[in-house]
Amino acid sequence: MPQHSGQESWSSDISGRAGFGARLGAYLLDFVLYGFVLAVPVIAGALVILVPIASNCASVPGSDEIVCPPGVPSGSSVAAGVALIVLGILGVIFIYVRAEGKTGQTWGRKIVGVKVVRVADGQPPGFWRAFGRELFGNVISGQILYLGYLWMIWDKDRQTWHDKVAGTIVVKV
Repeated sequence: MPQHSGQESWSSDISGRAGFGARLGAYLLDFVLYGFVLAVPVIAGALVILVPIASNCASVPGSDEIVCPPGVPSGSSVAAGVALIVLGILGVIFIYVRAEGKTGQTWGRKIVGVKVVRVADGQPPGFWRAFGRELFGNVISGQILYLGYLWMIWDKDRQTWHDKVAGTIVVKV
C-alpha cells in the first residue's frame, strides 16, 4: 500500500477505499468465524450448568413441571458456567480487537481483502483506537436503523460514524 505524507492525501483519494459490499462481506464472515470460536466456551458453559439438571431432575408425569432435588443446580456449577461464557465473550472480543489494532485485519477482512487504517498515516489503528472504534460502532452506529454503518454509502470519504470518531478508513488490500 502506498504511504501518504498527510491526512489530505488519504482523505482526498477514495479510489482505494473499500465499498459497502466488501465491508458487509467482511462483517458477515467475522460474525460467522468468530461466532464459531465463541460457540466453544458458550456450549461448555451451558453444559456445566445443564448437565447436573438433566441428570438429577425429573418431569412430573401429566404436567409440564420439572422437579429437582434441593441444591440442583448448585450455585458453583451455575457460577462456573456463567464464568466460562463471560470469559469466552471477553476472549473473543480481545482476539478480534487485537487483530484489528495490530494489522488492521480481522479474519473476515483478510478473506475479503480489506483493512482498517488510520486516516493520518495509513498505519493499523492500534489496540485502543480499534477498541474505541468497535465500541462506538456496536453501541452507537447500529442504534438508529444502522444509520452509522450505512453512512459510508453517501459519505464522500466512505466512512462510517465509527470510522469518523476513530479517525480510520477501510481500504482495499
